[in-house]
Parts: sequence; C-alpha cells; structure tokens
Amino acid sequence: MNWPPLLLHLRIPSREKFVGLWLPWFLIYPILLALMLIALPFILIAAIFLVPAGRARPLIMAGPYIWRVLFAMRGLKMDIQTGQKALLLDFV
Repeated sequence: MNWPPLLLHLRIPSREKFVGLWLPWFLIYPILLALMLIALPFILIAAIFLVPAGRARPLIMAGPYIWRVLFAMRGLKMDIQTGQKALLLDFV
C-alpha cells in the first residue's frame, strides 16, 4: 500500500550550510478533505448538468486523482535553484 508523505523537510541555504525545517505535512490532509467535502455538492450539481455532454466523468474523478498525486509524492526530492538562491524540498 502506498502511504502519503507525512513530513516536508525544507532545506534553505544559510551562508555555508543548510537550515532545515521539518513541516508536518500530515496536518494538511484533514484540511484538504474538509475542502473536498464542501465542494462535493457543487461538483455533483455541475456533473448533473454535464452528463448530457458526456463530460461529467473527469469532473467526478478529479478528487480521486488529486489523492493519487498526493499519495505518490512520498520520496519526492526537489532541488530548486534560481541564480544565487537555492532550496531543497524532501517529502518524507
């Protein structure tokens, strides 16, 4: 089973070494779930209007696709560099 990332390790360069911040990513999931539940009635109403056009399925499947993307982020490492600035994101 694929588990979602629980922490975000944010590393910011400071002079000669990195400053590490551990952000609790698992606190975001209840907020996202609440937002998705609030949006559900509006999505269902929009899907009812889009059924005759055959475009309701992508709208209804957006929620599960978002969860799949979030669950697949575990182990993702991003090294962002723009000119003199750098940032390292690590989803644990």
